[in-house]
Amino acid sequence: MNRDNWNGRPVRFDGFSIRDGRAVTEAFQRDAEEGSFMLLVQSLRYADDGAAVFGSVDEVMDQPFKMRERIAYLAGKCAFVNGLREQDPDADVAEGAQRNGHAEGESVGPSH
Repeated sequence: MNRDNWNGRPVRFDGFSIRDGRAVTEAFQRDAEEGSFMLLVQSLRYADDGAAVFGSVDEVMDQPFKMRERIAYLAGKCAFVNGLREQDPDADVAEGAQRNGHAEGESVGPSH
């Protein structure tokens, strides 16, 4: 399943300039959530026409609360493309590791 879409439209994650990145840096200095939302404003574009998905942080904040997980995923992809995150949110789990962070064969619960 391709998760790179918004409202049923495919999106792309554009890189932004140092100048545009200043707004992202300033937003992160105020609040981590605001910084993530500014990433979306600066980077997230519709794939078909290149139009910005969100025109402002306020537009992101007006989204329904149930969209938080999707917004966080998209912001993570924007961060990865722009060098603010070392791993792509869609990257495969490291070989031998399970999604809960434990190595294969390692006990998941507490040892007694």
